[in-house]
Amino acid sequence: MAHFEATPIAGSKSGLGEGTLWDERRNSFLWVDVLDGYIKEYLPATKEVIAHKVGDFVSYVGKRKTGGYVIALGDRLAVTDDNFAISQEVDMHIDRKIGQTNDGNIDFCGCLWIGVAEAVEGSQAGDLRRIDHHFASSTHRTKVQISNGIDWSLDGTIMYYIDSATREISCYQFDPQKGAIVGQLPAIDVSDVTGVPDGMCTDSEGNLWVAFWGCGQVRNYSPEGDLLNVVQAPTALTTCPSFGGADLKTMFITSAQDHYQPEFAFDAQNDKYGGMCFEVKLPVAGKLDNFFLG
Repeated sequence: MAHFEATPIAGSKSGLGEGTLWDERRNSFLWVDVLDGYIKEYLPATKEVIAHKVGDFVSYVGKRKTGGYVIALGDRLAVTDDNFAISQEVDMHIDRKIGQTNDGNIDFCGCLWIGVAEAVEGSQAGDLRRIDHHFASSTHRTKVQISNGIDWSLDGTIMYYIDSATREISCYQFDPQKGAIVGQLPAIDVSDVTGVPDGMCTDSEGNLWVAFWGCGQVRNYSPEGDLLNVVQAPTALTTCPSFGGADLKTMFITSAQDHYQPEFAFDAQNDKYGGMCFEVKLPVAGKLDNFFLG
């Protein structure tokens, strides 16, 4: 098992950074600053960070096949152009007093899977939804607390899903032709790790990379749950990883500022790195995200 150290990206500080995406169309790394309503963009070629205001809350950004993006705004989805100007909004019929959108991902069929996280702790009012090409919504898991990471095996036959509160990675049999969950598999137990599992991605070898809110790590697991590698960041509340760069061997990692849960802080009096993005070069490549066909 190898250990890697992630380094901060200058100018990347957010309040609550989440929702990572490498966009090969513009060779940039995107993430969301959730509670301030920004999609932020890092251009590795110039080291520039750009902030795109899209609302007062944004939890997810994904690529659209016809150009632009699909984004989640708490109680609705929106379609944007390449400059993040919103052209269409779709109501998700979410009462913000009960829940709000959180992390998402796009399957092999071009459908968006988006999670809803509870607004009241312990209420289990969240769920997991599938949004098809016509923006029709169907619910595939209920009684969710903190809906987070979603991704698939290389052949699309296993779906990985994180409800952070359970401290495990749920595994489902998945039909990639229909974009449907067809059965349940044994979960991967990660309850031995400080904090909770948050965002997640899979790499070109089919292994999982999971950010842990509480220990400042992205931990690399095999599909069987064996720990393979560890990436360490210099702040505790790491939230979401994505592979990017020209060879897809750079991992980008978002984080939150320590005040969200100071009991996990490495140095609560000197929150130097909380909320920043980090990058690290790895010996394995990732894979590109799918396009939403809606």
